[in-house]
Amino acid sequence: MTAHLNGPTDPVDPTAAGSAGSTGELCGRVDALCRAAAPHLPPGGPVAAVLAAVRLRLAEPGLRIAVGGRMNAGKSTLVNALLGRRLAATGATECTTLVAWFRGGVQNRLEVRRTDGRRYHVPGRPGGGIPRDVTLLGSTREEIEEIVVETAGGRDPSRPWTLVDTPGMDTLSGLDGIALRALGAADALLYVMPHPGAGDAEALEALRRQAHDRMTALNVVGVLSRIDELGDGTGDPWPRARRVAATYSARLTGLLSGVVPVAGLVAQTALGEEFTEADAALLGRLATVPREELGRALYSPQEFLHWPDGPLDAPGRARVLDLLGCYGISAAVAAVPAVAGPAARPLLAALRAASGIDALVDEIQERFVAAADRLRAAAALGLLDEAARTALAGDALAPAARRALDDLRAGVAALRRHPLLRQTELAPALADFAAGRLRLSGPDTEALLRLATGTTTAACLGLPEPAPGTTAPASASARAARTAADAAARWRRLESGPSRVLQRHARTARELCEELYFRAAST
Repeated sequence: MTAHLNGPTDPVDPTAAGSAGSTGELCGRVDALCRAAAPHLPPGGPVAAVLAAVRLRLAEPGLRIAVGGRMNAGKSTLVNALLGRRLAATGATECTTLVAWFRGGVQNRLEVRRTDGRRYHVPGRPGGGIPRDVTLLGSTREEIEEIVVETAGGRDPSRPWTLVDTPGMDTLSGLDGIALRALGAADALLYVMPHPGAGDAEALEALRRQAHDRMTALNVVGVLSRIDELGDGTGDPWPRARRVAATYSARLTGLLSGVVPVAGLVAQTALGEEFTEADAALLGRLATVPREELGRALYSPQEFLHWPDGPLDAPGRARVLDLLGCYGISAAVAAVPAVAGPAARPLLAALRAASGIDALVDEIQERFVAAADRLRAAAALGLLDEAARTALAGDALAPAARRALDDLRAGVAALRRHPLLRQTELAPALADFAAGRLRLSGPDTEALLRLATGTTTAACLGLPEPAPGTTAPASASARAARTAADAAARWRRLESGPSRVLQRHARTARELCEELYFRAAST
């Protein structure tokens, strides 16, 4: 892996960046390693550049989350929903042909970053966001490395992350170098799939390989993005969506931590700014139509657009279909009596509930935000270790610089022994499990996933968490110590198995359980 300066952070003096300690213990300790090594290295050299990039990245206020998937998967629609504004270009064809970062700013504008290193700003489309026509960016697609979308209003504290929308990939060509660099600059990934199948397993496996095993169940969540298109597209989509999500969560074990179903288009409108009282009135008129007649009209988008006897004219039908799709229209109309009339605010609340987006936000909070310190520190340590190892392999190093790099690598190794960072050493185990090289029983598979993805000692061991705002009693620590000891003993037995792959990963799991035991026993 190489150092990635890509991302939304503007170049600034790294010595002026705030200490990363405020973002977490682990990131603070990584920042300290950088500060200790920097004075002894040649200024402007490759390792110094990596240290500066890492410090800038750690000084950012939140996670970097990439949104990826195969072509036309609904990635940009999901990005818009999570941003609460329609900023990413969407459409029936693949509009996301560029890597796009989204961040708060002082005005609506786009920064174009070219492959030749030049940068310049262009206006966003009205209201902010990416124009559908990439020629409006002032450079050709091949000349653009990435774009940064700035929106007025600053960072939303309810969304403590920076999103990057990546181009769609197919299973044959995978991702180009630009998209891979964007993934390398991200801490976590939302993998979007409209209709899961064998192609998604292949795409995820290819992505994991191309990203040097960085993307596994440790930091990948799957999103079933178009639940309304499952089956024949009629009726309540949620029972089928939940079954499909559960099935593919199991089939893609090791490649992602789970699959969350979302009605992407409905979520985009429910959390966005485009739905008006006039739109609510259109839905109120649809609510006057007998249920069976409306159901026939909503059988397909074409049926609805060419519904001659309905209460809406052609522009009205096109408007609500663009906002909500057939499922969203049906859900909104069903909510009209419950919200005492076609008013925008209560209808948006009903649409938000119908979209499933809150379950995804909860998953992001639990899997990514709660683990932000670990995810960001692990990514930074990988960059530091590779940069130091590469430099030490060369000959043109002063003795002081060589000692500093040796100390840096020793510090990286010591910090990686922290229990939460030991989890990242299980990423190869998850990758081998997904590829069929590591075979485990059902209970051992569940234990491995808990160890690899848990954000607390209790979560890693499958124990109940203490109630919010309370301190775990001494009995809970004693129980955690016993459970960790039992788990370590179980993995120790597996170390004597016939498979070298199993032996290696069982040893890592056992060592992590022992670390958890000592931490629990000492509290």
